[in-house]
Amino acid sequence: MKFSHLLKFNIVPEWRKEYINYSGLKKTIYAIAKAEADGQHVFDQEDAMHEPLLGDTPFGEHRAFESHLHDELNKIFKFFIGTEAEARRTFNELIADVEKAEIEGGCAGSALARATSRRMSMSVDHRRTSGLLETGSTDLIAPEPASQDSVRHARISFWKRQEKTKTKEQIKQRIADLYLELTDLKQFLEFNHEGFRKILKKHDKMTDLSLKDEFMDKVNKTLNVTKNAEDLGACMQQLIELYSILFLGGDASKALDVLQGVLREQINIERSTVWKDMVAMERKAVGATVAVPKEMPILTFWRLHWLPIMLTFSLVVFVTLLVVPIFQEPEKQHCLAMLTFVSLLWATEAIPLYVTSMMVAPLAVMLRVLVDTSGGEPRRMEAQETASAMFHAMFSQTIMLLLGGFAIAGALSKHFIAKQLAISVMSRVGRKPRNVLLAAMFVATFASMWISNVAAPVLTFSIVLPILKTLDTSNSFAKSLVMGIALACNVGGMTSPISSPQNIFAIERMSMDGDPPSWLSWFAVSLPVSCVCVLMCWGFILLVYQPWRQVQDVRPLKPNTDPLNWTQVYVIVVSLATVVLWCCNSMLQPFTGEMGIIAVLPLVAFFGFGVLKKDDFSIFPWTVVMLAMGGLALGEAVKSSGLLQAIAQSITEVTAGLEQYTMLLIFCLLVLFCTTFISHTVGAMVILPIVQRVGEDLPGGHPKLLVMAAALMCSGAMGLPVSGFPNMNAVALEDHLGLPYVQTVDFLKVGVPGSLMAYGVIVTLGYMLMLLVRL
Repeated sequence: MKFSHLLKFNIVPEWRKEYINYSGLKKTIYAIAKAEADGQHVFDQEDAMHEPLLGDTPFGEHRAFESHLHDELNKIFKFFIGTEAEARRTFNELIADVEKAEIEGGCAGSALARATSRRMSMSVDHRRTSGLLETGSTDLIAPEPASQDSVRHARISFWKRQEKTKTKEQIKQRIADLYLELTDLKQFLEFNHEGFRKILKKHDKMTDLSLKDEFMDKVNKTLNVTKNAEDLGACMQQLIELYSILFLGGDASKALDVLQGVLREQINIERSTVWKDMVAMERKAVGATVAVPKEMPILTFWRLHWLPIMLTFSLVVFVTLLVVPIFQEPEKQHCLAMLTFVSLLWATEAIPLYVTSMMVAPLAVMLRVLVDTSGGEPRRMEAQETASAMFHAMFSQTIMLLLGGFAIAGALSKHFIAKQLAISVMSRVGRKPRNVLLAAMFVATFASMWISNVAAPVLTFSIVLPILKTLDTSNSFAKSLVMGIALACNVGGMTSPISSPQNIFAIERMSMDGDPPSWLSWFAVSLPVSCVCVLMCWGFILLVYQPWRQVQDVRPLKPNTDPLNWTQVYVIVVSLATVVLWCCNSMLQPFTGEMGIIAVLPLVAFFGFGVLKKDDFSIFPWTVVMLAMGGLALGEAVKSSGLLQAIAQSITEVTAGLEQYTMLLIFCLLVLFCTTFISHTVGAMVILPIVQRVGEDLPGGHPKLLVMAAALMCSGAMGLPVSGFPNMNAVALEDHLGLPYVQTVDFLKVGVPGSLMAYGVIVTLGYMLMLLVRL
């Protein structure tokens, strides 16, 4: 989560104005970066001595930023001093109330006094050495430990005394309230310290001056976070001990659980308050939005009722195909109805894709579309047999490959390995717009290879965001950069078997004819094809947008100088070992059986040793997993029912006499057309089984060749904003005013020609390489 969001959802609402103005400081940094970019001049520390204090120059902005930092630090320090003094006064009043109680038995009085004074004395001594606040006397002496009986007598006597003045619940509430306030104050210190660290890091990264080390020394000396947090923690521990003696028989562990429960409830309330404030601001913003031109009534009706209309249409087609005889065998008839119904729902997204996938197995069972041929004579399976076969098909090595890929992607992203690698490349490409664009595209392609082309655009856009922040949305270089990354991420979906779901589904189809292709075979085809596609798209983008006309020089990103830690090294070693084992799968099959077994390695290595946590497992893209499981179930249904054979036979009769290469051209063109308008993964799930079956009947075979070419073409379809997640991410990217960097017309100008170029590369270079690796 971004720090600005973390700060927004975790602040104390009443203290909102006292926190670091992180957003304001960020805006100042962007203004500095823009001023430096407009000035086309790189400054060093000596330049600052000759610049005016304020003004429109970059160093005027730098001085204003540093002054802003000092103001924020003084504001935070003053608030902390005042609030901490008030909290300590309340703390001492609470302790005084307890100490003034009439204690029966001297030993009992000593026990209660020790619980309320020992840590307080230590905390005040620390405060004096820290040079901040000094409070009352610290001459309380801790006596020898008392027995449990003395603690019990002390508690009984205390409540006898308090009956006339304060109730038991009031004291409980006072302790809980003070515990909450001390916790909030401690987090206030830590959040602001982290805010200064992050904003200074962002400043040094985006500008030509370094302030972080110098100013963080001032922050550390002023706020003294470590010592003050330790003192506040000591006071909180004393409250826990006091609560345990007065209410829980000295059980400090239970007292901690009670107070932490109160803290959790308060956090929920505060976050709810923040959320409501944000909703209110959003409503105000919506209310203040300028009215858009009124659209035609028919368009409004279509927009509002599109999903119900398509759902109704899909149901009508489904019922029609169930009752209108097309095949003599009922299982084929029912499977055709199911295939058409599911395909329509996937194509129109009348309901979410993964929900449609969940429906495949129940439909197959209720319609009894599976056929058992093990006894020689085909026999239509009963519902129980069909359910067992469906669940068997839904969980295969394909699912394990997905989970293994998710684990590698999650570890590389969580520990910033992918981002550090990308920044190190982007910081070394120079200042020419064409070089920066090419580097960004290859970074996006490489990231897609390992963290999937779903996560790669998010990562790459975040890296180039400092450059985009200094450009207008109409700037040709900004459009070039956004479009280049989107197309490169689509092409990156070809590069490895785990770079996109359609590739994993293709591996599943190709393994039905024997051993699946090795990773080395896949790389031998996909890497040259993807590199050529990226270079051709890069050249075409330069030809269309000509970014050098508006931007002659790009300020490079600052490289990350932080060394790799041991966790990052461990992630890299495990990831590389997994990929090497996948590449050597053909030799390891006597030991591992299938690639899905190797995929367990990163799951165990990362989750078993704390690199990834339970929460990381929970945020895996399970919708993609469900989509894949639905596709596997559908593939099993159309194959077992005989429908796939019937469709393939019909296509073979129509295309009789055509050469294999001609069939490659036809199928790749069909895939390109379909996946331009629907999800790449959905297109692969519907079309690849047919391609694979038709390939088996072609002279000379090579069904794997057709399947791989069709899978590569799925990733090469990038002509519209809906053609894939990278395109959707690109069209949703906006500047601070909410203006998009690219629109549909940009995809028509660049995406459609890019798709046609990818088609040409796949059916020429890709075809030759697939023949060389004997697919």
